[in-house]
Amino acid sequence: MDIAIRQLTEADIIEADQVLRAAFKTPESRAGDLRRCLALQPDGFLAAICGDVLVGTVGAVDYGPFAYVGLMAVQPEFQGRGIGHALMQRIVNWLDTRNVPMSLLDATIFGAPIYTQFGFVDQDQACLFQLCGNTPRPFSSEQVYPLQSGDIESLRNFDMPIYGADRARLFQLLHADFPGRAFVTRDAAGRVSGYLFAQTRRIGPWAARRPQGAQTLLQAALSLTYEGAPAAIAPRMNSAAKEMLEQVGFQFVRTARHMRRGGSRLINQRDLIYGQTSFGLG
Repeated sequence: MDIAIRQLTEADIIEADQVLRAAFKTPESRAGDLRRCLALQPDGFLAAICGDVLVGTVGAVDYGPFAYVGLMAVQPEFQGRGIGHALMQRIVNWLDTRNVPMSLLDATIFGAPIYTQFGFVDQDQACLFQLCGNTPRPFSSEQVYPLQSGDIESLRNFDMPIYGADRARLFQLLHADFPGRAFVTRDAAGRVSGYLFAQTRRIGPWAARRPQGAQTLLQAALSLTYEGAPAAIAPRMNSAAKEMLEQVGFQFVRTARHMRRGGSRLINQRDLIYGQTSFGLG
């Protein structure tokens, strides 16, 4: 069986989405995630090709202080043939060529063994929760403000010490893709003290300095409509996130192993992250 590995392109998104759906056994489309990933790192995503068929994907976004690896998937009937290992070898080589000091990822229980072969070690867990039901809840608060385009720089400055890297470009993409679905809180001096992006199927990214602010942002997010029951991915290090989500009706679904390659410690503040963007972008 001959497998070619090449750069993933915009033209591959439909096929890549089908692979991701099949590999993760979910009807949820990841086409939007794929487009945002390619916009953030056009040269960082790979496709495995057998004949004329796309059978696997993986990629990484290089944020500078670290890279986030994600969208690792192999079509089920092609699994067990070394394709996943070959894809990981290529993306690790790419990261090493760029002298990336640290790489992070969120691994399923079944996928984790391949990552340990490349030097990834456990740092935390990422917990997936899903809301039971999808009924908008009335909400009114003078403490929450709709995110404006002019807020991106302030949001970037607030987020950098929490996430550990500059995500201004990601925020711009999310703001454009989900208009009217992002909120911020501010402190007494008018500075951003928390934010939340409500994607149409997922709540996140979402971070706040204080649990009260995070809770107010969540209430604002639950006043919106979603395509199905929304999900949220919370770091286990943030115990307040689990309690907050369960109080409003989210149920725990599964965990992923949050893993690191390189570096000596995590450089972000996961205890202030209430919701990740996705498993592929952190």
